[in-house]
Amino acid sequence: PPRVCVVVDTSGSVSDRELGSALLEVTAIARAVGGRRDLVSVLPCDAAADRVLPLCRAEDLPLVGGGGTDLRTGFARALRHGRRPDVVVVLTDGQTPWPAARPSCRTVVGLFPRHTRWSEHADRVPTSPPDWARVVTIGAAPR
Repeated sequence: PPRVCVVVDTSGSVSDRELGSALLEVTAIARAVGGRRDLVSVLPCDAAADRVLPLCRAEDLPLVGGGGTDLRTGFARALRHGRRPDVVVVLTDGQTPWPAARPSCRTVVGLFPRHTRWSEHADRVPTSPPDWARVVTIGAAPR
């Protein structure tokens, strides 16, 4: 199974409900790698990325942040971590700048669904994830 680093957007624009969805996704990822929690790490990130956390239990992850978002710092930190991931999974609302270049591993971007019309909030319009990322909507029915 692959080593996976999950970068969770903890900026001020991400709701507590969305953070709860992120925890469910982390649990599902741990199951997908055969329950091998040693293969899954989590990196909370807002405008800065602090430290990569090993996965013990998803319920114990400190998803604390707020303020702005720059997930480029999360990508950089995830790829500098001692055990480089085979896959980086980013869980976000999309309101972030993205790395200019493709990372050295597979990338999946999970977007929290938004029920707001973005035209009403011009300052919060998300940028589209880059073409090199596989994009899924969190909570969407499988096709």
